[in-house]
Amino acid sequence: MPASGPDHALTARDARNEPIAHGFSTADIDDIAALASSTVRWPGRLDWRTRAEVAWSAIAEYLVRLADDTDPAGGPPTRRDLTIVGWSAIGEYARKDDSFRGFNWGYESTSTPKFERYWALAANPSPCPANGIVERRALAQIWAALPEKHRRILLALAELGHYAEAAEALGLTRGSFYALVSRARRAFLALWHEGETPSRPWGHDVRGRKGNTKAVTVIAVRQRVRHRAARPDRSANSHAKRDIGVPDAELALRYKAGESYEAIAATLDLSASAIRSRVLPLL
Repeated sequence: MPASGPDHALTARDARNEPIAHGFSTADIDDIAALASSTVRWPGRLDWRTRAEVAWSAIAEYLVRLADDTDPAGGPPTRRDLTIVGWSAIGEYARKDDSFRGFNWGYESTSTPKFERYWALAANPSPCPANGIVERRALAQIWAALPEKHRRILLALAELGHYAEAAEALGLTRGSFYALVSRARRAFLALWHEGETPSRPWGHDVRGRKGNTKAVTVIAVRQRVRHRAARPDRSANSHAKRDIGVPDAELALRYKAGESYEAIAATLDLSASAIRSRVLPLL
């Protein structure tokens, strides 16, 4: 017979609060991920639940990587460090989501060339085959009309996939090869637009670049830990919250009872954001 009653509830609660690494439990990750989701500066178009799930996965992965490191440089991570990991993961996910859907990053979002690609192709249940046919025919016609010097440059880059290698194969310096590629692309665009004012080349060609194998969030957090450890004479109370005469736990209880941040702030002559910063970590 399955366990039931208060003892069973206590066991489940203890399992959730069991430390995973450096004193942090699953319950702690839930709280920190929720905080990161609510306070991230650039949430993009992600809903709160998606942001929380992204932050939770990043924080859990970060803690698992540190699980075998019993004495990390600068000491174990803090809640602030893990919140930063969550923020970074949400921001990166939001940027990739916007890029895929064809939106620019920021408040004043405008569409990019990928907007048409996403909504006309990826998001269209029945994509029209005409676009692919038109592009293939146009490419064949433009390629035949391009001067031989431009075809030679573009073909070398397409076959070798790296600017330095293509330049070496053609006996050119890298700077000269870059300039010739730019001219070839502009000639291609001029033919593509057929007498109209050609568009400027857009996008960034990153072929041949080596990717960074270490997560940016890990680097950022480790740097903050080292900087914090390098200042041992710093006062432990330098970042202490100002005493407002009411414990944060009491503010959290008032908020859970139904009072808004604005209502609580009005009784203490504080801003709503100040109350929010004290209550959120306790929810």
